[in-house]
Amino acid sequence: MDNPRTPTRRILVAYDGSADAELALRWAAEEARATGRGLHVVTVDDAITSPWGAEMVHRGEDVLAGIEERFGDLDVEVETRVGHVTGELLRASVSDDLLVVGSRGHGRAEDLLIGSVSQHLARHAPCPVVVVRPTHGADARRIVVGVDGSATSSAALEQACRRAERTGETVVALHAWRTHAPSTDVWNAEPRAQEGLAHRQVLLAESVAGMRVDHPDVVIEQEAVPVAPVRCLVDASRGASLLVVGSHGLGFFGGLLLGSVSQGVLQRAECPVAVVR
Repeated sequence: MDNPRTPTRRILVAYDGSADAELALRWAAEEARATGRGLHVVTVDDAITSPWGAEMVHRGEDVLAGIEERFGDLDVEVETRVGHVTGELLRASVSDDLLVVGSRGHGRAEDLLIGSVSQHLARHAPCPVVVVRPTHGADARRIVVGVDGSATSSAALEQACRRAERTGETVVALHAWRTHAPSTDVWNAEPRAQEGLAHRQVLLAESVAGMRVDHPDVVIEQEAVPVAPVRCLVDASRGASLLVVGSHGLGFFGGLLLGSVSQGVLQRAECPVAVVR
């Protein structure tokens, strides 16, 4: 995920030696290699609540041992920090332009479990956050983007198009919304749901139009679906290589407010999820 916000051009990876952290490390290394960025690998030992202090630091160093050799073609920095996991990762992310974490870790109290650290980082990190998990389809070539007309969803769509320019993947701009039981307008006998659909299709078309101009080589598909956003995006993730959402949307009815839709897809998506701000 390219991000012109910062000149440092490094990808920060939270690493604890778990299988999911290893998956995140490999994903980040591929992204770094493809975009010419460095790799900043950090493990955090929560010595604040641990009586083992220096022993925890040594364990972190053991976890990181050999990473520089494994990715010798990249500019790699490995680092062990001692402190609260979320606080240290947020501090480290200030100097980097992308933060990558696994969906679960194996630290005390499952520190990298979705709903704790990953949710907190997605909400507060100053850079985009990618939560990595295996894709449902190994050959998936679609980047799905949740679009609701907000500024952050536009940023998400921009990031997806930049990635697609590099990978040749198709971008799917998906607008979903909650629906209620259909009702009839007694004045014109037209179903209100149909009026809503037309409005949503216009919103989506306007959101995508500029991207088609700015990224003429990217194939962009668009779909407006009257299905609850979390369910729709999770279903779409089964055929995606990456799901991209904005960190905040237009609120409850708009959809992509972290803590509602974004939180839901972080917990349930079947591919890596990027949260863009």
